[in-house]
Amino acid sequence: MVVKLIIFDLWKTLIPATINVANLKTLLKESNISMDEFITRYENAVQKKKYDNFEELRNDFFKEFHEINNENLERELNEIYLNRFDKIKYFPEVRSTLEKLNKNKYSVALLSNAESLHSEEIIEKLKLTKYFDYLGFSFNFGDVKPNKIVFEKILNEFNVNSNEAIMVGDSLESDIMGANNCKIHSCWINRTNKKNETKIKPDFIISSLDEIFEVLEKLKE
Repeated sequence: MVVKLIIFDLWKTLIPATINVANLKTLLKESNISMDEFITRYENAVQKKKYDNFEELRNDFFKEFHEINNENLERELNEIYLNRFDKIKYFPEVRSTLEKLNKNKYSVALLSNAESLHSEEIIEKLKLTKYFDYLGFSFNFGDVKPNKIVFEKILNEFNVNSNEAIMVGDSLESDIMGANNCKIHSCWINRTNKKNETKIKPDFIISSLDEIFEVLEKLKE
């Protein structure tokens, strides 16, 4: 089956993480919360709706994490939202990969669990509309990956079957499990050679985005 639609995650797939992971891990360890639990609760708390201002988001954030409402977490939240913009940039191979996909007439969509604040600035800085036919953000859907509804909306938008699409992302829990549940081809981008300690099995594994062309060739066989 020839793939018509390629769906990409954003953070840690196309652009590096801007959060200070080491600081966050230390904070969570002190609070007896795992990174996976934090991410799931965080996404559900602040990435399902649009916000008019930072204070609204902050209130929802601390409503969810009331048990660790402290100065360290406050600093981490400020780092996420107020100090990250200058750090946002594509990984080195991403622009050329997206340009080649566009040239080869693939439909290209973005599917990202994301906050609404500063989304327009991020779209402009990365020139996302230049490379993507569709920008799918969780705050517009009212739901987050890996829930089926967000993947089904993308398929419906392009009027393609699940076996005509592939999801490329760094998160086994959000990107790969979500795609697998919808019978979409799944491609795990593992830039740091991280060990898969879950039961989630991607169809393909790559370490750099430009390896997607090898995957697309395999899917033609």
